[in-house]
Amino acid sequence: MISGRLTMRATVERNQAIATDGWGNPVAPDFQPLGVVRCFIWSTASREIVDGDKTAMIEDIRGLFALGTDITEADEITAVTDARGVVLIPGRLRVEGPIQHKHTHVEAALKRIA
Repeated sequence: MISGRLTMRATVERNQAIATDGWGNPVAPDFQPLGVVRCFIWSTASREIVDGDKTAMIEDIRGLFALGTDITEADEITAVTDARGVVLIPGRLRVEGPIQHKHTHVEAALKRIA
């Protein structure tokens, strides 16, 4: 049912650096490719906030993935393409918050990394 909707491909990376330095702080992240998964990613809203001299863009990005997809809230998506490999959403996206398990799929909130 949901498989017909998963027309995009996401290259997922996971942080492999889990150690701490001499002061107990986490070491720099080391993201390594985890795989390419079928998905559907969309943006529901985009708005601009102006505060004096600063301007920020706020965008609500969501992603659907098949049940059983190995994706966690610590993962990042490096590329979103169509089935032919054409880039649809440029730039990196980070999974924000816990993955939501639905009846037919899993859903995640995503954040653009600038």
